Amino acid sequence: MWGSYGETSQVTDKTALRSALAAARRARTQEQREQSRAAIRQHVVAGCRTRGLPAGGVIAAYQPLPSEPGSNELLAELVGMGYRVIVPVTLPDRDLDWIDWHADATPAPQLGLAAIAKAALVLVPAFAVDLSGHRLGRGGGSYDRALTRVDASTPVAALLYQEELLAEVPVDDWDLPVSSVVTPDGWLELGGG
Repeated sequence: MWGSYGETSQVTDKTALRSALAAARRARTQEQREQSRAAIRQHVVAGCRTRGLPAGGVIAAYQPLPSEPGSNELLAELVGMGYRVIVPVTLPDRDLDWIDWHADATPAPQLGLAAIAKAALVLVPAFAVDLSGHRLGRGGGSYDRALTRVDASTPVAALLYQEELLAEVPVDDWDLPVSSVVTPDGWLELGGG
């Protein structure tokens, strides 16, 4: 189904593409997931250093689902480096509020919709991203709303498995691009964000 840069073979429907990508994620072994997550974690940590993110700065991230390429180990390492990591709480209207992330799952007060605006870096989930920065998410529009609150100069990076970087993904008018992707192969700046 995928070629170079995860080139799709005529999959233009978002639902069909999500389904195919979700199946590919489920087919990964635990070892494959762990290897990819470890590499992505190294690239994000190195990227924070090379991009000069300020000590104590806010990183908006997310708590990954079991099949996703992000990891709680990444969140813990960012906190250990002195960053304040915030993660989303999905509201009934599918917008995103934010809370401070704690490794021990300590309940934290909600920070408000605008908390993401303070982020020096935003790490977002995605099923796929294309070379222009168009992101295919889960379909609820939560991140598209939240990203409208982020300054245009703030890096927004999607965490992906390598084959999820595609030549093109279906896009709608309301879809907001990301500026980069982080895969097991590295941090790649894109043309979109």
